[in-house]
Amino acid sequence: MDIAIIGAGLMGGWHAHTARKLGACITGVCDLNGANVRKLANHYPGAGCFTSSEDLFSSISPDVVHICTPLSTHKDLCLASLEHGAHVVCEKPLAETADGVRQLYERARQAGKMICPVHQFAAQSGVRKAKRLLDDLGGISRIGFVMCSAGAEGMDAAGKDAIVADILPHPLSVMSCLWPGVTIEDLQWQYIRPAAGEVLAQCRFNGIPISLAISMSGRPTRCYMEIQGSRGSLLVDFFHGYCVRFPGRVSRFRKMVYPFTDTVRLFSTAAMNLAGRVWRRQPAYPGLEQLLREFYRVVEKGTGEPIAANVSVSLALARDRFLDGMPLPGQESG
Repeated sequence: MDIAIIGAGLMGGWHAHTARKLGACITGVCDLNGANVRKLANHYPGAGCFTSSEDLFSSISPDVVHICTPLSTHKDLCLASLEHGAHVVCEKPLAETADGVRQLYERARQAGKMICPVHQFAAQSGVRKAKRLLDDLGGISRIGFVMCSAGAEGMDAAGKDAIVADILPHPLSVMSCLWPGVTIEDLQWQYIRPAAGEVLAQCRFNGIPISLAISMSGRPTRCYMEIQGSRGSLLVDFFHGYCVRFPGRVSRFRKMVYPFTDTVRLFSTAAMNLAGRVWRRQPAYPGLEQLLREFYRVVEKGTGEPIAANVSVSLALARDRFLDGMPLPGQESG
């Protein structure tokens, strides 16, 4: 397939790298910054360089367009790509509101094309392993997410909160993947907002207490989920894409030695995961390759979607309602 990349920043680079690895041909790179365009296109001989989407679509006809630009541009670029006969891969969320996401899917249906939002955490092998192991945990008593990012370094208060909003779809998409039958858009969140770029939220999800901590200042950076049950617990590391199961058997001896046994489990899982990623040439974003592989497959076959339209809309609606309920920095709500 012929691929065009719109947005030649960090994520555009990883999209191009992954698409080429999967056998696609990069035929065009577009960005307002011409230097970024040339820098990325130099890695892909024959790729055209463009500084506007209009120039791109007047010059080439890609099968799939990857949109890796700021959120405010997503909807218009998705529409333009669909109008020019391309399928679309777009960084999440697809639009600034759930209504915008609905409109995109309706337009895609009319055009006979497919859209794939990049909810790549849910495509990670660690998350899929966790889904297989859920029944082994017995009754689940707690779910917790911790996400500490350095992505807002040097930003003002509005910029820090924008990064929080950008991170938010990740835990929501994982929740939807692990418990697909549970509605997530009607959750009643309670919030603590100590400062801009910081939020601690909690609610009951399928009757289970769930906590979500997103921090722009917490160090070291971390991105993981814990699921605790009556027969054990899971740790899912989203930065690296692995899942570790810790057994729930209890004894005085196990209580004494668990710092060592748990460390061995964590180290061995992380080491095997790292070795696998080196072998697969997968230095970052471990879920992106699997998601794109599945999307390219359905594009070629013309059926199905790796992320169904109703799931994508539900995630967008859950994000909207979470952000609408989130209080100003220094406040809390319940």
